[in-house]
Amino acid sequence: MSERGTYIVIEGIDGTGKTELAARLVPPLLRRGHSVSSFRSPTDKFLRKEHARLIKADTMAAALCFTVDRALLRPDIESALDQGDVVLQDRSFYSTLAYQAPGLDADQWRELERIERTLSIEPDLVLYLDAPVDTAIKRMLASGQTDAVEDDPYLQRVKMKFEQMFQQPRWVRIDAKGTPEHTIEQAMNALLAAGL
Repeated sequence: MSERGTYIVIEGIDGTGKTELAARLVPPLLRRGHSVSSFRSPTDKFLRKEHARLIKADTMAAALCFTVDRALLRPDIESALDQGDVVLQDRSFYSTLAYQAPGLDADQWRELERIERTLSIEPDLVLYLDAPVDTAIKRMLASGQTDAVEDDPYLQRVKMKFEQMFQQPRWVRIDAKGTPEHTIEQAMNALLAAGL
């Protein structure tokens, strides 16, 4: 029976380089002898479309689409961890809590947090990519990946919620305002410090 693997999630507002970092961490981890499984949330196309349809009408219902998606993904993550893999995930339940926060009152947010924590696996390590909102928006504009809802005030509120959830030592802040190479260097240092 192999040792349980390590569950690492990459978080931060859009435009901070989460997806690129998740991909670029795989080769050095493989070179260090780890088996790696990668996941990206959300995974179910239908639930992603339903979230987009509901988000302006009912924030809680939209959030629960991602919650269901996460529950469906959980067995795959658990299986990979049971095999001893390093599991890298681009976004987790923290993103759902941060991104839906602007549309929920305090009681609704606490209820969503309760549901998310009940259904989700707590990561061993959170790599939090931190960059100014204006930098993130410029990157999204340059890549053509902006969303109409993701304007400056909205992303400022999302970033604030991430900051409120930030908790050391499980969370590690990665300065993501520079080059991708600088981001990956910091992320690898964090993984090495965690024993990987």
